[in-house]
Amino acid sequence: GKFGKTELSFINSTFNSNLYLINKSYSEELNESDFDYLLVNSDQTWAYGLSKYYYDIAFLRFAKNWTKVKKFVYGASIGSDRLHYVIIRNKETIKELTKNFTGISFREIGAVKLFEENLGIKGVFVLDPTLIIDKQYYLNEIKGYKGNFTSSEKFMFVYQLDRNFIIKKFIEDSSKKLNYKVFQFQFNRPDFIENFIFSIINSQCVITDSFHGTVFSIIFNNPFISFVNKNRGKGRFDSLKEVFSLYDRIIDPLKRANIDINLLINKPNVNQTTLNQLRSFSINYLKKNLGLF
Repeated sequence: GKFGKTELSFINSTFNSNLYLINKSYSEELNESDFDYLLVNSDQTWAYGLSKYYYDIAFLRFAKNWTKVKKFVYGASIGSDRLHYVIIRNKETIKELTKNFTGISFREIGAVKLFEENLGIKGVFVLDPTLIIDKQYYLNEIKGYKGNFTSSEKFMFVYQLDRNFIIKKFIEDSSKKLNYKVFQFQFNRPDFIENFIFSIINSQCVITDSFHGTVFSIIFNNPFISFVNKNRGKGRFDSLKEVFSLYDRIIDPLKRANIDINLLINKPNVNQTTLNQLRSFSINYLKKNLGLF
């Protein structure tokens, strides 16, 4: 996807490297001599069941005998706040496949604990790749782009992945109280990414049930409420909430009655020192595993 290409572009330019996406089983097409490193990237790459190539790609089984190629994981997600029973049942296979990895990292604090406690695999917490890139990078990506509304209009941007009556009612009530028009994001459009970033930047506030809707609200310091979407990886939301102390903004939909409407007017108090420290740690993790120091 385009987010993946954005991450590759950032890494290529920052670390002076040539990276390629591998998104299916290439066990018979790839040669060890063609690569110096193999990187398992973020998103829900370690969430069991998303691909029939789970062990081949998520744990690089196709390259298990490649001794000259360095392998590591950046920001894997398990998409849940618990380990799938199949992962625990096959822990010896996973331990064997990862024993020569130079680094293992997760974008969920909970996943770090779960893998260490259940599989004896030690990893570290790093930021989602979209968070390690400075916001100016994204602003440059949409330079000259014209969205669906102007910054002079007062819009509430709704980036919602799944239907939820509770969230729908909150959107209706809060838009009336604040007198904000609602711009509901449309997914079937060629300018998906540009429109997504433009809408977050130019709206008065954001309401979302999306992890990346939450991430980009943090990046651009826009007032937001994020409803934890348990079907799409509760642990990812919990990590953002814990790391950036956003307990009042990242909430369970059932607690909507306790939301202070002023949160959709006032900018979030994101600790920039914490963000910068985690960015440095995450980038240094990449540098270390790419042999740059």
